[in-house]
Amino acid sequence: MGTFSTTVRVGNLAGGDMLEMEALVDTGASYSMFPASLLDSLRIPRRSQVDGILADGSEVSYWRGPALINIDGREDICPALFGPEGEDVSVVGATTLQILMFKVDPVREVLEPTTKVRV
Repeated sequence: MGTFSTTVRVGNLAGGDMLEMEALVDTGASYSMFPASLLDSLRIPRRSQVDGILADGSEVSYWRGPALINIDGREDICPALFGPEGEDVSVVGATTLQILMFKVDPVREVLEPTTKVRV
């Protein structure tokens, strides 16, 4: 499947400003990830650490915290990983897509709202 980007807004559950950015849609990633400095600037709390495996097989550990995520007007609380710095770090993962009830159209490279979940 090809990759594409979407506009995403990220904020703190307690309110305040939401930051808007482009993020890569990656259905192979479990969680969404954003630069740690961005999540820290929004005062998103670091709740727990998770271990993972990158596509190249290397092992990593990242902090995870609850973020308010909005894509195309759909908004909910989603887990977010505090990733490394860089412009290409922002990723929307499968968990966020499921929580916000989007399906991926890989041919047209768009997210499509859905009203049904897989159970």
